[in-house]
Amino acid sequence: MGKRAPIVILNDFSTREGGAGYLANALADNLAQKQYPVTFICGDHGHDNWSDGVTPAPLNQTALLDGSKAAQATRGLYNRTVLKSVRNWIENNDTDDTIYHLHNWSNILSPSIFDALAPVADRCVIHAHDFFLACPNGAFLNFPRSEICSLTPLSASCLATQCDKRNYPQKLWRSARNAVMENRLRPHLASAQFVLIHNAMRSLLTQNIQPRKISVIGNPVTPFGPPVNAPERQKGIAHIGRVQRLKGVFELAAAGRALNTPINFFGTGEDLDELRHTFPEHIYHGWTSREDLAEHLQNMRAIVIGTQSPEPFCLAAFESLATGLPLIVSRAILAAPELTETGAALDFNPDDATSLKTALARVIEDDNLVAKLAKAARAQPPARTLPEWVDAHVSLYEKIIHAASSQFEEAELVLS
Repeated sequence: MGKRAPIVILNDFSTREGGAGYLANALADNLAQKQYPVTFICGDHGHDNWSDGVTPAPLNQTALLDGSKAAQATRGLYNRTVLKSVRNWIENNDTDDTIYHLHNWSNILSPSIFDALAPVADRCVIHAHDFFLACPNGAFLNFPRSEICSLTPLSASCLATQCDKRNYPQKLWRSARNAVMENRLRPHLASAQFVLIHNAMRSLLTQNIQPRKISVIGNPVTPFGPPVNAPERQKGIAHIGRVQRLKGVFELAAAGRALNTPINFFGTGEDLDELRHTFPEHIYHGWTSREDLAEHLQNMRAIVIGTQSPEPFCLAAFESLATGLPLIVSRAILAAPELTETGAALDFNPDDATSLKTALARVIEDDNLVAKLAKAARAQPPARTLPEWVDAHVSLYEKIIHAASSQFEEAELVLS
């Protein structure tokens, strides 16, 4: 790009918690450091810790679970305030080379965000951090059964199945939201650029939507801190990330209890209180800064990734690997094969509690095994760095702007 094109980042929340929130903020920060004019449109009220060069544009909306149930249902299906606010922003600020990069939308922004962005669809990037673009519950997981779901989204069999983590009425509501989303997404399927964080997402996402332009940009991996040189001498077992049922935290806590081994849970989430109440013997650190986490990890023996759903990337797994720690990984995550191929990870069947307990027992009892896994972790070549990840997006933006300007020039020739 000759001049620095304006970049607009859009995300449900301004917070840096969770994979999408962290990455959306990291992208905004690094683009601003490269002197790109960056605006961050967030659905919530924003925060007071924006980086220099990032202009916040909070929509001042509340999270989906806040407020009355009737208001939740209406706003979640189609948030008209979001539609009006984002439309107004575009009308007042858009330029021919402005790029709009949408991250998470399923909470505050709602399917209305696709209508708001429709006039600039050819300059939109839609980032699939999860499966909400295809699956009503966003995870291709039958929550009550803790099983991966193979049903076609919104098919008759899908609609008849109670797979929601709350109840069947919630499943039907989520299905209605996806039906609205699919309808509003149509202008983008032909024009917008969809970004997947793992190529294995493609077959799942394209069951219901068929975007014409799909790119794969794997997430950046930054070590949590200096390598843990001798995990085999340590005792700690840890889970890093959101404390949610679909992350397999209850199964991990139960395995720890059976083996009389306390588990260190780093992170917050909707199921933290229940987990703490049910398994008080474990250690709950809550939200932990990366600096503090790096210190804690020096006392860890292994990290457990217990996700029950086909999670696309699982950043914590790769960051733990880059920190020199052995992994115990669920076969459900899409990256499980490549993680086990490194020689630094043991896998287990998430549908079988005994499988997790067996893998965990091996790591707890066998110092030589842990040393072998840790050596393999330290031997891994560097993964995609954050600067490389940012550069991949800059390259993508350049292609989008070039294509959009070429179409504009062709239209001018036809008109003349």
